[in-house]
Amino acid sequence: MSDYLLKINGISASYGDEDIVKSVSFSMLPGEIVCIVGESGSGKSTLIKAIHGMSDLKITGGNIVFDGTDITSLPAKDRRKLMGSGIGLIPQNPGASFNPIRKLDVQFRESLAAHDMPFDENRIDDMLRIIGLQHGKSVLKNRPFELSGGMNQRIAIAAAMMFEPRLLLCDEATSALDVTTAGAVVEELLKIRKTNGTSILLVTHHLGIARKMADNIGIMKDGRLIEYGSTDKIFDSPENEYTKKLIRDVPRLKK
Repeated sequence: MSDYLLKINGISASYGDEDIVKSVSFSMLPGEIVCIVGESGSGKSTLIKAIHGMSDLKITGGNIVFDGTDITSLPAKDRRKLMGSGIGLIPQNPGASFNPIRKLDVQFRESLAAHDMPFDENRIDDMLRIIGLQHGKSVLKNRPFELSGGMNQRIAIAAAMMFEPRLLLCDEATSALDVTTAGAVVEELLKIRKTNGTSILLVTHHLGIARKMADNIGIMKDGRLIEYGSTDKIFDSPENEYTKKLIRDVPRLKK
């Protein structure tokens, strides 16, 4: 079995005739945090969808290996088993995860049942406390539209972590949040890595967040990974002119 938890080998993907992701390759070790940075339209969210196996996306080249198994063309039934305990997803918009008008405890119950897991209210409460939400049992009695964006995003993190995934995919998980809330979510993700050894792949347009979180950073432009390396290398000695431009514009966050 490979030492790598995830290997992306020349993956290309499209929604139609033209590839949005083009021959992207990189690998992740267990417990590693990788941030893929790029502007809107660079293909970074499509890359997340390719790994997660979204049905509206076509893989046109390369393959994806998770924990030694090629998952590129897994049947839908097998992929559903993998999602959750193997690979979790935190979407950019929690509305993509939750029905806005149904109580959250009902949605948690249904999601756990779909993976043959019991609904343990105390365990859910503990998970919500870990990501900074006190009184979790009462919070779950609310509907998503009754809560703030920051609270919904934290609950989306808790929902993904209930299955203790080995790899957590984060699709612009902080982009819709204010600076203070985004910083708090970053701290909670770092805490999850420290506590559970979870690998995290986060795509973002914010190099400052990547600098605070990542072990390695990839820069995407026009569907291609144009530069990849350790966080120190990307910031201290970038090679690509586009990377240099992004770094000149980065907000400075304390490491």
